[in-house]
Amino acid sequence: MRKIVISVLCMIVLIGCSSTSTTSKKSVDNKEVPLTLIGLLPNPADEKPKEETPPEKVPSFEQNKVYKEISGFPDYIIGVGDILTVSTLKTGVQEYVDIKVPPNGKISFSFLDNVPVVGKSVEEVTLEMSKLLEPFVKKPRVTIVVKEYNSKKVFLLGEVSRVEGLPQSGPGVYPLKGKTTLLNTLISIGGHTPKADLSRVELTRGGKIYYINLYKMLTQGGEGMDIILESGDRVVIPELPAYKEEKLVTNRIYVLGEVTAPGLIETKADVTLLEAITRAGGLKITAAKSNARIVRGDIRSPEIIPVNLKKLIDKSDLSLNTKLQNGDIVYVPTTSLGKFTSVITQIMPVLNAFTYPAIYRDLYTTGGIGILNTGPRPTGGAAGGGPSVTTETILSR
Repeated sequence: MRKIVISVLCMIVLIGCSSTSTTSKKSVDNKEVPLTLIGLLPNPADEKPKEETPPEKVPSFEQNKVYKEISGFPDYIIGVGDILTVSTLKTGVQEYVDIKVPPNGKISFSFLDNVPVVGKSVEEVTLEMSKLLEPFVKKPRVTIVVKEYNSKKVFLLGEVSRVEGLPQSGPGVYPLKGKTTLLNTLISIGGHTPKADLSRVELTRGGKIYYINLYKMLTQGGEGMDIILESGDRVVIPELPAYKEEKLVTNRIYVLGEVTAPGLIETKADVTLLEAITRAGGLKITAAKSNARIVRGDIRSPEIIPVNLKKLIDKSDLSLNTKLQNGDIVYVPTTSLGKFTSVITQIMPVLNAFTYPAIYRDLYTTGGIGILNTGPRPTGGAAGGGPSVTTETILSR
């Protein structure tokens, strides 16, 4: 019986030792790491796979439509900011007037005042103004032409070609002048670049993103496979994956704390700890070299890895020059002296005011920064050759 008890105790001890050695690989010693750094770690990817949207499944919004069907033909819908050229025939002479549609959506012309035009097609406004002029003009002939299309726009971004000779080409904001499709608009402004991935075109409409396969439209054709653009649409033509990989940054390393240039390091190549410290400008004098940490993993279960930079840098122990992983945070804390020096620097003006009133007087009255006019500067103090006080003076006492 005694042998069995001893055996069980030995097993418990062995299990405890193995669990301890396991947890040592994933250290939770985060005393030297501010909790705010944990928030820099990337969240686990939970993006759903992108699905191609058939054109008929893309919704249309009445308030964003660009045209109306009038007698079987698409007719442009007038909006605020459009410039209309209105003409009429008076006593055998054709008169032309350019009118910009104001924010209230009403225009005045000839004998007519405040005629509503916004939301109506060009043909509808033409017929309405002709009827309204009949009491004043015999058989009025009114013609309306849109001179400038300013009220409805579409954003075309990404791999859009720039072509010399066209009034506008390349990525930018384009006016919509009537019923037009995505493919026709793209062709009219210069087409796509050789890097374009036409199978994954992003269309943002009504706050949602839809993925349109323009490549299928080009290669298979067929009626109803194109998208009719609406005001406010945002179209992004992405790069082909092969070109994306060329520019892809594979490693993003944060180096923070007591380094000369703390911040983000982006690179396609692997980065070692020593290289990251070097690229961040090296360590400051106030760096606590023995207490550095690498924060690794996602936000829910970060791994805190102790790093002894003193051995790595001062003693050239390259076995500690570990290869960093994408998303790693290298944090170098400050020494106790560094913290004390920082505090002393902040409270130095207060210490001077009480311990050395002559210095305070010289700095903040006449002859200093001139806040108070206290008359001629007295002799002595800092300005009169008296002893000056610095952070080093205080620390040496």
